[in-house]
Amino acid sequence: MVKSVACFDVGGTFTKYAAINDKGDILFKSKFITPDSNCRIKIPEEISKRVIELKDSYNICRVGVSTSGQVDSQKGEIIFATDTLPEYTGAKLSRSIEAATGFETFVENDVNAAALGEMWKGAAKGRDTFICITLGTGIGGAIVIDGKLFRGCAGSSGEIGHMIINENGDDCTCGNKGCYERYASTSALVRKYQYELNRNGIEESGIDGEVIMERVQQGEELAVKVYDQFLDHVVTGLVNLTCIFDPGLIIIGGGISAQGKPFIDEINSKLKSRLMESYSRHTEVVQAALGNDAGILGACCAALEGNVPDKKY
Repeated sequence: MVKSVACFDVGGTFTKYAAINDKGDILFKSKFITPDSNCRIKIPEEISKRVIELKDSYNICRVGVSTSGQVDSQKGEIIFATDTLPEYTGAKLSRSIEAATGFETFVENDVNAAALGEMWKGAAKGRDTFICITLGTGIGGAIVIDGKLFRGCAGSSGEIGHMIINENGDDCTCGNKGCYERYASTSALVRKYQYELNRNGIEESGIDGEVIMERVQQGEELAVKVYDQFLDHVVTGLVNLTCIFDPGLIIIGGGISAQGKPFIDEINSKLKSRLMESYSRHTEVVQAALGNDAGILGACCAALEGNVPDKKY
């Protein structure tokens, strides 16, 4: 029987998991509710339980984990996580899962994992330098150079959401002001639209990104105005990243990217109009291709490559 990897993608609400072989074929896929307390203990316990369930049926040889939070991939530990995953900071995922299952375990940040997945099976296939961005509640990022994740000196590179685009701007949860995700995340789009409604004396609940995009498509003046400002903010960040990294390819994922070609076309048009010609000739923005499978495929890729062979506990 062909060996496969038990792959997990830990999110704030659900944890997706799968058995995937070395060709990237998903042999089994399911999900479970992510624990909402004592995550430092409960998440590795829940993962280990599923690994044991899968190990014989799918000839498991390793475990790969994609997870939200700042990750020390060499140690397989969570450096920092927000209250979305309570008490998750400090979780020793690799050590705990290996002790419970006997399988070597590799852990990667979720956006880094998505980038690995897109490079293996998705929008970056055949490319060795690119940037991957997710636009959601916040903004996540991953930087790939010469086929390798660029991690920075302490493993925390890619915090794209916290580069500053307005030095006197809105307060951010990171403690700074004017961060990119305060203007270019999906939650920022919703917040700005809600603010403009209230400013115009309109009280309305149930506003989310999907509602706003429906109104944009219907031509509602306020929605179109706010959305256009949002696109400008998104592109401001992309211009900065292009001038620093010259990646050639920028992949955008997250809920808003589900708008597909119209959204990507507008981003490309605005980006090319603001880039120096030396960049605009070869820089392209594309939609992420793998959707909800990016994380588990990236976790599989990390485990197969053994991207941190000298783990230091």
